[in-house]
Amino acid sequence: MFDKLVKKEKLIRLITILLVGSILILTLNVLTTSKDSRRQIIDLDGGTEERLCSVLSGINGVGKVDVMIEYDENSRVSGVIITADGGNDPVVANDLTRAVTTLYGIPVSSVIVFEKEQEE
Repeated sequence: MFDKLVKKEKLIRLITILLVGSILILTLNVLTTSKDSRRQIIDLDGGTEERLCSVLSGINGVGKVDVMIEYDENSRVSGVIITADGGNDPVVANDLTRAVTTLYGIPVSSVIVFEKEQEE
């Protein structure tokens, strides 16, 4: 009878250790994950940039647009360069910057707008 009691006690200890270990691992996972779980997908064929160009060119005064999107190691947008026909107009440049910063949730300092070179 004593042997059965010792075996039960060992089994209970093992189960307790496994439960406590599991709880610790889950707690560590929750505490170390980023609070912002949104992920941006890097589009290697340029589809995201083409779509962004299409949307931005619809803004009044912008004209033709080209964009380049830079991603960080976590696949989040870290910077955007925009060239636009109307890029020399401060109002247009501000509109473009606001559109991109709002879309990607990046600071204004991560977006730069240039006037597109005039083709002859």
